[in-house]
Amino acid sequence: MNKRKRQIIQAARELFIKKGFNNTSIMDIIEAANISKGTFYNHFTSKNECLIAILEESREELVNARYQIASNKDTSDINLLINQIAMGFHLSRKQNFNEIFSTTFDSNDKDIKEIIEKHMVIEIDWLANRFVDIYGEKIRPISYECAIHTFAIIVFSLHFIHIATGVKVAPESIIKTALNRVIAIIPNILETGDVVFNEEIVHALKVKVNSKKVSKDFIVKQLEGFVNQLTKNDSEKGVELANYLLDELKKPEEKLYVLEALISSFNSAFNNTSHQKEAKEISNAIWNYLNSKKPTSRN
Repeated sequence: MNKRKRQIIQAARELFIKKGFNNTSIMDIIEAANISKGTFYNHFTSKNECLIAILEESREELVNARYQIASNKDTSDINLLINQIAMGFHLSRKQNFNEIFSTTFDSNDKDIKEIIEKHMVIEIDWLANRFVDIYGEKIRPISYECAIHTFAIIVFSLHFIHIATGVKVAPESIIKTALNRVIAIIPNILETGDVVFNEEIVHALKVKVNSKKVSKDFIVKQLEGFVNQLTKNDSEKGVELANYLLDELKKPEEKLYVLEALISSFNSAFNNTSHQKEAKEISNAIWNYLNSKKPTSRN
């Protein structure tokens, strides 16, 4: 993603939070981003596409963060799952998603509804598969049931605590309680088969999940462009790590553990620099690629 497109996305994000999605016009975004109308339409055909880009960028950041904290850890560890779920809530607060969603969720715009619904289902699908990681294939038929009940308990608990106290509490303790509640009823659900989200409903939800696959060729081209723009004024360590990643990815059979070991350091090397956004984008793409190469793990 080029710098101009990032500039538009950042301006749109800030306006959606400040004014609300519905009250923000394309001209507002153009003025805030300090670009021409033609430049905007070179990158986006509508305001809706800006929202899609914001959601995709945040989804990739969340996937990246969850993958990193799971690196070299036992995916069946319940404490890892608690931290991974919490990551989503912390990121949402950091990026003020509640403010954006509050002005879009009740929108009559079909495209906006589909965007938000898709991202909700992606999150449920991720948690459903993590339940299988922890409790085995025997619970796959009820994994969506478990995931939806878990998120419902967490979201409503946090919401009503905030209504009562005005405080946004740390989500970890609520998540732990929610998981304990759901885990306690798994034997009963398995025994009785009494589910709300039957096979037909789960199938309909899964149809909405269409995760974008990132190819190695795409990452190589992106990383080559990144390396070519680096100069002697950039971090020597960052340049070295970028080239290590590129060399490894160009191999016919890349070593996944090498890529995994380098990504966090590569990302950190460009923090607080003009390359930070692009470095993070490349890191997200590599994590996505690694995850696709490990189909049995839903980190």
